[in-house]
Formats: sequence, structure tokens, C-alpha cells
Amino acid sequence: MQKNVFPSILLFLFILILLIFPLTVAAAEVTPPTTAEVVDEVARFTGLSSDMIQVVFESEPELLAKFGKTVFGVQVLNQLLEAKDTEVMASIFDLSVSNLADYLMKQSLHPAVGTLLGVVKAYKASLEVVRDYIIIPKFDNDTYTRYKKARGGVLKYSYANPTEAFEQATFAPFGGYYLLKEKRYKELIKAKGYNPELIGDKLEDSLRRKIDDFWMKRMEAKYVQELLKESQDALLKSIWKTSQSEIDLLNKLIHELGSIHAGLFIDLSKDLPKGWWVVKNERWDRAPSKDKDGETWVQQVEVSDGKGYKQDAHGRYFRIVNQKKIYDFPHTLVMVSISPRFYEGQFDAGKSIIQNLIDVSGYQPIGNLGAACILRSSTTVSIFFYRGMFCCYVNIWGNASNPQDYMQKHEELARYFSRIVARKMPAIVIEKPK
Repeated sequence: MQKNVFPSILLFLFILILLIFPLTVAAAEVTPPTTAEVVDEVARFTGLSSDMIQVVFESEPELLAKFGKTVFGVQVLNQLLEAKDTEVMASIFDLSVSNLADYLMKQSLHPAVGTLLGVVKAYKASLEVVRDYIIIPKFDNDTYTRYKKARGGVLKYSYANPTEAFEQATFAPFGGYYLLKEKRYKELIKAKGYNPELIGDKLEDSLRRKIDDFWMKRMEAKYVQELLKESQDALLKSIWKTSQSEIDLLNKLIHELGSIHAGLFIDLSKDLPKGWWVVKNERWDRAPSKDKDGETWVQQVEVSDGKGYKQDAHGRYFRIVNQKKIYDFPHTLVMVSISPRFYEGQFDAGKSIIQNLIDVSGYQPIGNLGAACILRSSTTVSIFFYRGMFCCYVNIWGNASNPQDYMQKHEELARYFSRIVARKMPAIVIEKPK
């Protein structure tokens, strides 16, 4: 009868896993953040709209790059402080993180953050020296407890510096570390192909120092991590503080983005539809300007699509028929007003106004998005819409002598000017702007 060896194989694999698993280094891949991640993190920290931040970053790539380093620093610090062991901390410290650490160390960074980055980077370097020659053992908690006590629970060396603390923690009477060190030393010389009988004192001392250096830096990395994890929030804020000038600039650019200016209005040199021209009339100013309330900007202009008209000495327009008859000419009055959509950062005037116009004033919705509405009367066409940061009215008054002839034409004109103005407004949607 054939013996079933399957349970024995399972037992063997199980023991092998138990032996190897504690020694396996879990790779913690940390890559620079994407643009979307940078936008989201900056929005979360500053309270600014992510849509507006996105608009600014599209026009200011250098600002995006600087914030990218800050966000990367925050992500790295979080992962270092939350890493389950020193090997994960070391695996985080790849080339991109190493370059980031060098960059952050040059900033006005909280010293403790620099200390953590420094000790992990040093441990990473020490680990690389021995990783290929010895099996990285489980952490020696007993030795670390003595090391931690010797360090005194502070970053500064008021009790013992790392070298002194390590010497106290591994003092011969404790025994444990000496046996561990001897085992790793034998692994090291075997992996390097050295003959134990031929190793001189100088080489032996050098190899033993490498092992001590590895353990000392390993313990210091864990020590600093434990110490700083208690003040994680404050340290993260310290990284953000290095970007205060960028935050100030971002606020300034967003404020400018949400500010009303003449560039949002109709450009009479190129925005008039074909066949229309500007009537020179002192009563209707052509330049957009602030209204008396200081919040709303208004543009007023008179236009016409009449042909063959000229202006006389009194400023009146006429057309000569057979050199005798003077006719009244068709004219249309246009007023565009733009005001802030949000007041005090919260009240959404756009949605409030449009609902009131539809419920009370007889306006009809345009489309199904609820962002525009229209009112038609015997002499007037009015369109109200909101977009991004702004509310806008476009009002058209027709020629009173023959309004019906011009109603369709004036509605087309109102829609045309509304589209022109809307295209000049940044297409951003803000729920809770700062």
C-alpha cells in the first residue's frame, strides 16, 4: 500500500513559511502623486475648491510641481510613521523618496521631520551593506527595550546618543545580542567567501562594525518613528508650512479667477454677430464698469443691424431716400450685468436667483440643467444664467415702434451674447468655496 506523503509535504511547507515569513521584507511602493492626488490633497488642506485649484494648476505648472513635492512629502511621512517595521520603512526609501528627502531637508522644515528622514536614510544605507550577505533577522525586542531606555525618550542626546545607547543595550552580561551577532558574523564571512582562519584583526573588526552599525541604525529608526508618531499631525502641518508662499499665491490666483473684470464682457471689436454694428450714443456707455454697489459690473451698448444709415450733426441716425426722406432706424439696447455667484463663501446666489425668477417672475428654464432661464415680453428679452463663480443677466430691449418684427431676432441676439459671455467664464463648479 502506497504511503500518503501529502500531509508531510504540507507540514514541511508550513514550517518553511513560519521560518521565512518573519524575515520577508514587505515592499512599500511609494511613487510621486498624480496631478489629481495633488489637487485633492491641496483642496483638503486649504479648504479651497478642487475645481478652481485644477484651473490654476493648468496655467501654473511650476506651482503644481512645488505642491507636488509637498504632497509627496506628506504621503512619505505618513507611510514612514505608520510602517509596521523598520524593513518597510527602508523599502519606502527608494531613489525618488531619497531625492525628496534631500529637497525637504533644505526647506524650513520641522527638525523632527528631518531627523526621521535622516535616520531612515542612514538605516537604508546600512541595510544595503549587509542585505545580500546575511538573513535579516526578526527585531530583537529585548535589546531594543534597553536601547530605548538608554535614549531617554527624547530626540536630543541629553541621555545617550545612538552609539552610547547601543553599547548599553548590548552590554555583554545581557548575552542575547552577542549570540545573535556571532551568528550574523559567520553568515557574513561565509557569504563573502572569506576563510575564517585567514581573516586578520582589522578585517574582522570592520565586518563586526558593519553588523553593529546595521543594528544600531535599525533601532534608532524604530526609536525615532515611535517617538514622532505621537505628534504626527503637527509634523504633517510642518511640511505644509514649507509651502506657505505657494498657498498664498494659490489663494491670490483663485481670488483673481473669481473676480469680475472687463474681459468677461462683450468685446465690441470682435464679438458682434455678422451684420450688427455699434450705435454711437452718449447715453449708453460701451465700456464695462462697476456698478454703485461695488459688486456688480455692467456693460451697456446700443447696436443695430440696419443698412445704409448715417449719423447727422446732432447724433441722430438717418437714411436718405431720394435725397429727401428721413427714416427712423432700427436699434437695440443691450445690457450685460455680471455679479458674484457666491456671497461670504457659502450662499449660492445663482441657484437662489434662478429659482425665484422661475417661481415668481415668469422666467422659463433653458435646457434641463437648471443653470439658465429666459423671459420674453412685448419689448424685452432677458436671459439669466450662472456659471462657475458668476451670475449674469443679458437684457435686450427692442425697437418700440415695431417690437413684434424684432422679437425672434432679439431672442437670437440675447442667446448669442449669453453664449459669448459664458465662454469667457471659467467652467468650474464650486459647492463650498472658501
